[in-house]
Amino acid sequence: MLLCIFLTCLNVMGMYKILLEDSIGYDFTLIAIHGSLEPYFLAYLLNKNLGLRLSRSREDLIIGNREEEASYPFFEFNDEHQYVDYYVLSNKTKIEVEAKAVIGLFESEKTLKTTYFIPEMPQVDYFIKVVEDGNAFAKAKALKILNQISHIVTAYEVDVSSLKNKEHLIFE
Repeated sequence: MLLCIFLTCLNVMGMYKILLEDSIGYDFTLIAIHGSLEPYFLAYLLNKNLGLRLSRSREDLIIGNREEEASYPFFEFNDEHQYVDYYVLSNKTKIEVEAKAVIGLFESEKTLKTTYFIPEMPQVDYFIKVVEDGNAFAKAKALKILNQISHIVTAYEVDVSSLKNKEHLIFE
């Protein structure tokens, strides 16, 4: 991730105004995957077809606040020879929330609610984040292989700059 900060001085009617603008450049590739697979099975398919060694992270990614904290399954592989890091994470998870109290016999009832890692893309089941040092990652080849896997409905690159919740993707 690259962070650029620009300072601009404006002279407005004899007063100087300093504007601070930040521009974050994302130096990773984000691939969306559609397919109703279990996380471990997707990791197995990616390991088999892309020659990776993804393993489950000791801790899931946790996003949210105290009332609604969501935990997303997370797999990772650091390819030290190619200088590429791969992260596979689920876009959907279910959390238990308390339903609004209604006058009646059951005052506090818990229900399951589906939450999304990237809420503006609820149709996506998984994301692959590829962080590379240089141009070692062959996007076109990987996408072609992913789309040939029978259990995956489709896979495509996501334009990170168009996402509202791109800060969720800043982890390592």
